[in-house]
Amino acid sequence: MLADDLKSVLEELYRAGAHRVPAEDIDWPQDLHAAVFRALNMQYMVRRQDDAGHVEFSLTRAGYAAIDAEVPWSQILRMRLRDFLAFRKSR
Repeated sequence: MLADDLKSVLEELYRAGAHRVPAEDIDWPQDLHAAVFRALNMQYMVRRQDDAGHVEFSLTRAGYAAIDAEVPWSQILRMRLRDFLAFRKSR
């Protein structure tokens, strides 16, 4: 069972689009910032920052499972393609 604040963070990211959501599009209240860091540490979500400094957040498979949401097929395909390309590159 997730703590309420952690669940709120994951559900807010899910409602915002769940994949590569710009940080400015997510309205996490100040009191949930600790839960954001906990979600990152527990690998329920990932944070990406590009060269220009723009930050994006995405749910991981564990994050979807934690809130009982289905992983969209588009994300499953992206992960499989990434794994396939990494496998080919390692050969």
